[in-house]
Amino acid sequence: MIKRYWVVLFALASPLFFIARLSLASPENEKKVYVIPIEDRKVFSIDLGLSAFVKRAVKEAEEAKASAIIFPINTFGGRVDAATQIRDTLFNTSIKTIAFVNKRAISAGSLIALACQSIIMTPGATIGAAMPVKISPGGGEKALGEKYVSFLRNEFKSTAERNNYPAELAEAMVDADVELKAVTIDNRLIILTPGELKEKIKELGAGKIKVEKNDIPLGFSKGKLLTLTTDEALRFGLASRKINKIEDILPLYNLKGATLVNVPITWSENLVRFLTKPMISGLLLSLGALGLIFEMWTPGWGVGGTIGVFFLALFFGGQYLVGMASWIEPVLFVSGIGLLLVEIFVIPGFGIAGIGGIILIVASLFLTLVRHPFSTSPIAKEEYRQALYTISLSFIAVFVIILLSLKFIPRTRFWKRLRPRIVLTSREKPEEGYQSTSPTWERFLGKEGKSLSILRPAGRAVFGEEILDVVTEGSFINRGRRVKIIKVEGNRIIVAESGKES
Repeated sequence: MIKRYWVVLFALASPLFFIARLSLASPENEKKVYVIPIEDRKVFSIDLGLSAFVKRAVKEAEEAKASAIIFPINTFGGRVDAATQIRDTLFNTSIKTIAFVNKRAISAGSLIALACQSIIMTPGATIGAAMPVKISPGGGEKALGEKYVSFLRNEFKSTAERNNYPAELAEAMVDADVELKAVTIDNRLIILTPGELKEKIKELGAGKIKVEKNDIPLGFSKGKLLTLTTDEALRFGLASRKINKIEDILPLYNLKGATLVNVPITWSENLVRFLTKPMISGLLLSLGALGLIFEMWTPGWGVGGTIGVFFLALFFGGQYLVGMASWIEPVLFVSGIGLLLVEIFVIPGFGIAGIGGIILIVASLFLTLVRHPFSTSPIAKEEYRQALYTISLSFIAVFVIILLSLKFIPRTRFWKRLRPRIVLTSREKPEEGYQSTSPTWERFLGKEGKSLSILRPAGRAVFGEEILDVVTEGSFINRGRRVKIIKVEGNRIIVAESGKES
């Protein structure tokens, strides 16, 4: 009887155990570790597009309730503002973050590594060398001023302190003037500045402190930036482990058997990264401006205007997607263009509308390229410099291309072949049966009058009591100037300035 009781109980309980086991092994309860790469890829380094990608990938990991995020880092650096944005993203997540320096974490890459809660390095990797520099037009590098260095040094220090890394090492990566001493106190190796070492000697006595002199990194000396190898980073407490591959990291954090979820950068994110590179941004801006300018020279709406709008849409759209621009900047730009058109075609001369249009256009471009327009931080000032540099080069390029176009394009074979297709060049000659000039206009040939509007090149002029629609041979003539009818072709009355004041 008792045996039957246990058999029945086991039969009833077995399905429950089976269901419980399935629930424990279900994908919902499976541990996941997200892998988000911070790597240089061809033309890409650390930029604002990468910052947007990391923000998106971290959000996905949070929604999936990932157990940890591993950041494989292999970069020579990039934009400091992008690195600080990535750092802030890592600070704001509650998920365990692990930096896996598989080759190098140089410059801005070292700040991202310090922002992670753990740093693991492969054999032969390096980390450090984060002195802020600016790239000159010729491609060379120039160190930034003390104010910028001081700001970035504090950024590295505070980041290291948050994750319990030696703050002195982080400062020495940025500032070559930082000098460090490796000392052993009670069999424990610690890093001190010369000033801190003196205080320790006074406190404990010279006999209890051993200053290490063997295998000291060159960056511990004043005047040298600090770069650490994997073994040095382990020795001085910056890295926690030396691991060959990502899979070996999981058992260290009780994640053995967890699923690694690789988050790739999409083609659209790479496209945005490409469009927001300073050189490409400047090129898009130049091409967009040229398209609109050439469109103003031709009647109606054509290829020039379409191309101009397309490139400007890429310029503003790319900056919008990385968080640099909002809807306000395009509105300011269009408003500026509108004021310039009013100034050119409606209001004679050049006045408030034209000046206001130029101001709105420049302001829209500047605000698009600067994330914090009213900040006084060194990073914001560097953004101002880069924005002014991009806008200035674009305007200069547009001006030069227009001059070259006016001078050389009409002489090219390409233009001579293209011109008959887009410009009506045939004439209706009298010998071919056309009445070239009506007697009404013929009587005005050679007469002088006064321009009633600016001739750009078309406009209106008065001859005696007759007001006529006239056109110049290409030159602009201001309002109120004396003009003379030099030719009549069909319904076109062609005038030239007579050289006399009205």
